[in-house]
Amino acid sequence: MPEQRRTVGPLGLRLVAAVPRDAQPTRLPDGERIVIRAAGPGDRAAGRALHERCSPDTLSLRYHGPVGDADRYLTHLLDPRHGRTLAVEDGTGRLIALGHLLWDGEESELALLVEDAWQRRGVGTLLLRRLVAVARAERRASVYAVTRPANTAMHAAMRGLGLPLERHSEDGALVLTASMTNTGNAGEIPVATTRK
Repeated sequence: MPEQRRTVGPLGLRLVAAVPRDAQPTRLPDGERIVIRAAGPGDRAAGRALHERCSPDTLSLRYHGPVGDADRYLTHLLDPRHGRTLAVEDGTGRLIALGHLLWDGEESELALLVEDAWQRRGVGTLLLRRLVAVARAERRASVYAVTRPANTAMHAAMRGLGLPLERHSEDGALVLTASMTNTGNAGEIPVATTRK
């Protein structure tokens, strides 16, 4: 950690707490151990393997389009010029989820993909909170998620952030926007406690 502090500027210092530079062990509510870490272009093969393990419904909820196109999005999503990506690995080191924070002007789009077997266990909530912490460190005014009205897990996770939330429909999709300005201490997003 001290070496990072010598080589990064003020923005980088703010990001040290939000973006895990090294793998950070964390436990889910059910006690299962996972690791959250920064992801990048080197994770493309693991991302493709994750896609192969996800159902067509899960891929469709994430990518809002033809499931066959999912792999071609990975190069863009894993490129740090377009935002930040976090990876979640299980206890064996297998990639089980990806969370993206994509730059869009003053706002940032949030997007999550969690392998079917790991859904509804708290993985998405942990990822979402960590991504919002990154957005806060990057001084983004708001974050938004584009989802389907039937995606109740994403709706609940966004509400669980405790931030002012706006909803509106756009071309059959639901856009959930969380404001991070004027929230004071009430808007602080707790980051998951790491445990070994």
